[in-house]
Amino acid sequence: MTSPKAKILLVDDHTLILQGIKHVVSQMPEIEKVYTASSGAEAMLLIAMQPFDIYLLDVELPDTNGFELIETILQKHPEARILINTMHEEIWILKRLTKASISGAILKSADINELTLAIQTILKGGQYLCKRFKSILNRMQTEEQIKEQLTLREMEVLQAIAKGFNTREIAELLYVSNNTIETHRKSLMSKLEARNAVDLVLKAINLGIIPLDSK
Repeated sequence: MTSPKAKILLVDDHTLILQGIKHVVSQMPEIEKVYTASSGAEAMLLIAMQPFDIYLLDVELPDTNGFELIETILQKHPEARILINTMHEEIWILKRLTKASISGAILKSADINELTLAIQTILKGGQYLCKRFKSILNRMQTEEQIKEQLTLREMEVLQAIAKGFNTREIAELLYVSNNTIETHRKSLMSKLEARNAVDLVLKAINLGIIPLDSK
């Protein structure tokens, strides 16, 4: 027995992107009908009229916060399957998305095959994250794991090293012995798998453990 075809709502304020996605999605055998909205207001009207099998949303709309739109959809339809299509790959965006009970997220730079795969996966009840977002998530998890391993004192020493302080200066700053600072330094080098002080600071910045302006 074949599954019933799906209705999809596409929301994006960029006409070319919206029409391009509509053209691709309308040719998918799983899709019965494609609805489009170029603003949050248009989307809200359509959402109020009927539920959709899948929602493909941009999180940056001119008149509505995309995350508010997600909340509205989930309030009306808690089981809604939502796929986010965004140009943003900043960590804060991904953190908000992972907390928003969505079914998946892809970048607007994704090719047609990835877009259709994401929709097919979600329609089957699965979840989908593009490779770039998976990479960012893995990095976030690595950051958290390393941060959890570092003691408060090690964080203080790391920040001082990033500011260019030497062992004696850090010892005076923290009122401890030079040997104690050297012990912390060795521990930091081991935990971050760093070769030297410069490598230590660069890895700490790349992992988001210390801000870029700490250098």
